[in-house]
Amino acid sequence: MKIAIITSFWNPPNFHGGISKVIFHLKREWEAIGHTVHIYACNTVPNKDNGVFHIPIPPIPLRGLWMNMYMLLFSNLKQYDILFPQSAFQCLFLDKKKCIPFIHTLYSVEHFVPWRFWKYAITPLEKYALRKIRGGIALDDKTIKELRNRHQMQDGTVLKVNNGVDYSLFCPAPENKKTEFMILSAGRFIHRKRFDLLIKAFASFVELHGDANLVIAGDGYLKAELHELVHHLHMDGKVLFPGMIDEPAMLNLYKAASIFVLPSSAEGMPMVVLEAQACALPVVLADFDSAHDLVIEGKTGYIVREADSRTWAGVFSRFYGQPELIKSFGETARKRIENEFGWPVVAKNINNHLQKILRCSGNN
Repeated sequence: MKIAIITSFWNPPNFHGGISKVIFHLKREWEAIGHTVHIYACNTVPNKDNGVFHIPIPPIPLRGLWMNMYMLLFSNLKQYDILFPQSAFQCLFLDKKKCIPFIHTLYSVEHFVPWRFWKYAITPLEKYALRKIRGGIALDDKTIKELRNRHQMQDGTVLKVNNGVDYSLFCPAPENKKTEFMILSAGRFIHRKRFDLLIKAFASFVELHGDANLVIAGDGYLKAELHELVHHLHMDGKVLFPGMIDEPAMLNLYKAASIFVLPSSAEGMPMVVLEAQACALPVVLADFDSAHDLVIEGKTGYIVREADSRTWAGVFSRFYGQPELIKSFGETARKRIENEFGWPVVAKNINNHLQKILRCSGNN
């Protein structure tokens, strides 16, 4: 089987973004069983010998539309059995008999501000892109329900999968390595991540427990605003921003942390949460759609439904001074990752689904 993966970002080995990790591991697993996998991406370094091709489209409005037009004009898509876009929008104008998207989210909830008028074109174009699609992959029940109800995709054509994690790489630190209580978070500095809520919650937590640190890895357009908030709350030196870091540096942070926190209002299935649990960290998450797939409440972490900083601080306090609780939650999380979130299992499930759709297509 010959597969073309179509995406905006693919940049190993730094892996700034969960989708890059998904693609890297799927490519590796599928090639190991004999498939040919090519990657087409805007933000990447081309490597034709390794099947990586650059789409020369800058970050402009409705980028997915222009990506599709470029590929139709300049790429030989007829050679592929499966076209595997990493969003619904990237199915525009592609061969619907071959196109099976991995739909991480059905609409952008990230950075569209009011003056970006083109955001209103996303939903109708997305609906057009998914017309007569034979199948898809999704991470959460809400997306699958929308695909069935709004886009009339039939039962059995959409596969729900977990993201995977390389738990041989992401593994726990030695027990005697952690010397202080450290809260870790990571992601883009955008509004839906709600790092402002996390910083305020940490400030409330520090009022009771002064010997703790908060580390937020990442970058984004809210960087200056978050730094200003830290200064305003007199948390300088207690809240640290290491910036966008590579995988080894992120692994070191997981191993140094006590708990991992993600207060996002909306997410797909964030890789950082899986990696943190593979490193035996309890996690504290907001009540986004996939949170209940990621956490066994009261056993591997907690889900906080309120947007109140003191409520969050109270959850942090449950772990403070209780290394036995951190250890218990972390060990349970690690075992669950090993059993349910390994890449070979994820890749095999998706591969079987793609082949099933191909067989059905051949019969029609």
